[in-house]
Amino acid sequence: MLGIGGLIAAMVFQMPEGLPAHLLSDPVVAGTHDYCEEPVPDDVLALAREALTRNKTDIHPRERAAAALVTAGMDIAAAQPEGTSDCYALFAAGSNRLADALEPHENRMRRESRFRESRDPAIARIQVMLRDLWVTDQAGRLAYLQLNTEDRTGVAWWAYRRATAHVIANDYNATESLREALALYDWIDRERFGATASSQAWLIAQHADHDPDFQREVLTRMEAYLESGGVRRQDYAYLWDRVAVNTGQLQRYGTQPMDACNADRTLDLKPVEDPDNLDVRRATMNLGPAQNDLDQMAAQRCGG
Repeated sequence: MLGIGGLIAAMVFQMPEGLPAHLLSDPVVAGTHDYCEEPVPDDVLALAREALTRNKTDIHPRERAAAALVTAGMDIAAAQPEGTSDCYALFAAGSNRLADALEPHENRMRRESRFRESRDPAIARIQVMLRDLWVTDQAGRLAYLQLNTEDRTGVAWWAYRRATAHVIANDYNATESLREALALYDWIDRERFGATASSQAWLIAQHADHDPDFQREVLTRMEAYLESGGVRRQDYAYLWDRVAVNTGQLQRYGTQPMDACNADRTLDLKPVEDPDNLDVRRATMNLGPAQNDLDQMAAQRCGG
């Protein structure tokens, strides 16, 4: 994977004096940079914009998150009148808007994630870790959807791009935490860890799109628990399709929609094998008709 750091090295690129060394690789630095008084040079900004056009698997998630913030920060700062304090107020308001959006979602997700903690301290630690990662994952995605905007130069745009970077960085961090857990256990199955923790572990893998190899490894581990009921069949089906889509194959169970909404606020499925028998295959994985799920996803994403 050649990230921005690799691009910079290949170009023998020197970060201009006065700019943080990690501006293009650390979303925390990119999110707190002073775009009002320290504009990013054109060559640095070009690297950031180029990063956003690349496939998720070709760039480190932290670099992609930083690029989203750098490009938004420069577009916002460039649109503000010179010599005013409004620029600083705008960035502060955008960051506060994200915090205000996250808090109620996090509180609700934490209330909804109650579980019976294992008497085994080692299992209990994994359960608590997965609960916390799941809360962050779900709250971040809900805030991201809530803050979606067509604005490209104001408070709403900074809040949305902060939400974007938040989700990207959290997906990476959660993936690494799950990877560490799987160095100790073959899978987070329902019998040992409980149904809640098992599905939370699956969701983290489902969102690890930056690492299809890891998703494929998880799918293999989950398969061993299908017959015993150690994993939910629908969880396995969703990850099967995610791996297929992320590796350029046809999905089997029709769980993955197109990224863009149609003009009539509907969604279409990404290409699927043997579409005439799709719902028959879905039924074997405890999934209802594909169109029902598409309609629900369209209502959330497209306002349909």
